[in-house]
Amino acid sequence: MVTTIAILGATGKTGRQVLQRFLAKQDVNIRIYVRSHSKLTNIFPSLPSDSRVSIFQGPLQDIDNMSKCLDGAQKIIFTLGENDNLPGVSVIEDGAKSVLAALAALRQGRKNWQRPRVILLSSATWNATFAATRPALVHWAIKAAFIHPYTDLRRGQAVFLDAPSLVSVLLVQPNAIVEDEPSGHEISVERASLSVTYGDLSAGIVDLACKKEFDTLTAVGVSSKAGDNGLKYGPILGYRIVRGLCATYVPGFWSVNKFVNAIISTVTFKRKTI
Repeated sequence: MVTTIAILGATGKTGRQVLQRFLAKQDVNIRIYVRSHSKLTNIFPSLPSDSRVSIFQGPLQDIDNMSKCLDGAQKIIFTLGENDNLPGVSVIEDGAKSVLAALAALRQGRKNWQRPRVILLSSATWNATFAATRPALVHWAIKAAFIHPYTDLRRGQAVFLDAPSLVSVLLVQPNAIVEDEPSGHEISVERASLSVTYGDLSAGIVDLACKKEFDTLTAVGVSSKAGDNGLKYGPILGYRIVRGLCATYVPGFWSVNKFVNAIISTVTFKRKTI
């Protein structure tokens, strides 16, 4: 049986690996909603010639176009979001509202309409069971360091969870996502490791979308088998937390950060050309 999958966020670090794994499957049709068609096809040049793939380009607020993308989708993979602690971000909330508006429009006048399953990339920070093993100070620091994207996440989650007649929701709640070679993924309702690689996270999301054993769950952790290596991942995670805390409590931090990065890039370029 062929399953129709819709993906929002396919050009992001998680979304592109999810898409790559779905492209390796023969029993799926893939519908992709993006803001930039050219950005997507630069990453995946073969997509326009793949008969299983339909691409819909537009802003998140284009409900008509979103409805076309979601029409017939049994599973919606939602990996939109912002990694940095940038104020004013609302991509998850905006995307959730558009998805629900599109689904409400599709439901009207259709006797056989069936609600899809939304697989939403969330965070272990907002799962009381997963976060219980953290020291209180670390838990506070993580929440404060990512206060802006977390605010967007919680609002977007609430939008989906408050609409059970339109969607069935599965929250995918990893801890830190890191760039490293996959070590194998684990899915659990009891824990999430310190970190998960993008490759392992995407493999877990594909399993969650394709295997019926996960259809009744509401929240899971996805981990890398080697994800609890604190010596390996601790420094980068510590850096992210410190930078996020600076963004929360130091006025003008991102402007200064951009200026410093520009100087470093210029100096590095000059050294390479000497």
